[in-house]
Amino acid sequence: MAAINADADGFWSAMPNGARVNNARQGRALIQSLFLGGSTTSPLSAMRSGVIATTSDGTQAYDLRVTVQSGRTLLVQPGSAIIGRSGQGGYPTWALPAARNVTCDSPPASNPRNDIVVLRAYDTTLGDTIPASGGIPARLEIITGTPGAVPVDPVTWDGLGLISTWPAAASGGGAGIPLARAQVSTGGVVTLTDLRRGTAPIGGVRVLLPGDSLSDPSFMPGDIRWFNGLDYWDGTNWNELGRPDIGLAARANATQIIAGGGLTFLNVASAYKPPAGITWNGSNQATIVTAGKYSMYCGVSNGFLSGANYSCCIVGATAPGAGTAYVAAPTFSTNTTDSSVSATRWLAAGTVIRPAIYNNATQFTLNPTTQKPAEFEIWRV
Repeated sequence: MAAINADADGFWSAMPNGARVNNARQGRALIQSLFLGGSTTSPLSAMRSGVIATTSDGTQAYDLRVTVQSGRTLLVQPGSAIIGRSGQGGYPTWALPAARNVTCDSPPASNPRNDIVVLRAYDTTLGDTIPASGGIPARLEIITGTPGAVPVDPVTWDGLGLISTWPAAASGGGAGIPLARAQVSTGGVVTLTDLRRGTAPIGGVRVLLPGDSLSDPSFMPGDIRWFNGLDYWDGTNWNELGRPDIGLAARANATQIIAGGGLTFLNVASAYKPPAGITWNGSNQATIVTAGKYSMYCGVSNGFLSGANYSCCIVGATAPGAGTAYVAAPTFSTNTTDSSVSATRWLAAGTVIRPAIYNNATQFTLNPTTQKPAEFEIWRV
């Protein structure tokens, strides 16, 4: 019995009858084979849609970033993106070379409104209708929402970052990606939320943008992403490839009065190892940005004071109340010159950590020029 064969769908630079031809669908198939997919079991069935990050000041990517220009007018930076579409592959889409202005509708009368700034690709061969205001099949648009006491977004996007369903007021078909949420107040003030998500070629480093979530899975082992360091996907979980130091080391640089009979937050304003990957208020409060296991240390010395009974400690945002656990509890002793505590804890993002001293004796003064300065360190391990 002869083998039964099946047609494939094409190849780049096809040559029917000797004429070299590349059609649009072949081009999108080529893009689809080069960029990150969106399924673990169905190759080339879906794509991760998003912005291709090319430019950053070290803090944020600028590609297709939306900012308020003036009033309700928004400025969208140049950039490029991949917009997937079911059964159609990927549409490389861009706004080049200059930034563009888009403007939200008039302010709502009584409640705020969520508008969504999108990059949208129309394909007229599939029946999409480009708005009469322009004939370009790629557009920067504001999808206007409905006012409400708790306003909701007028469009939603799937787990791959794609918008494929549009409200009647923005009909015309096509596919798009969200760039920003513009909440418009009754006074016309626009508050922006960055919604950009990132994508990248297979094998490239995907930069996580503000719209991405650290919990988003990948669909290909070996995928590499960047967020304060490199992670790789093993098929089930993200694993660290490398991280810069996360934490800080600080010491006191000014005298401080320590009240008697209670807890005082230590002033350690000199960061001799500046904060990295962690938020620091410049005096005595660190806020965790990336969840993980952290090692902490606090040390203090007041010189010898007869009868002194004190201990440094590490606490949260406020002094612990009755029954509240310390991050690192005080260990009191009498007639000592030095006290130190340390701890290793798993800390969630947003956790606040503060160095402190609990003094059971009378008031005294810490002087970093005549005594060993109070110190505080916290490092992700």
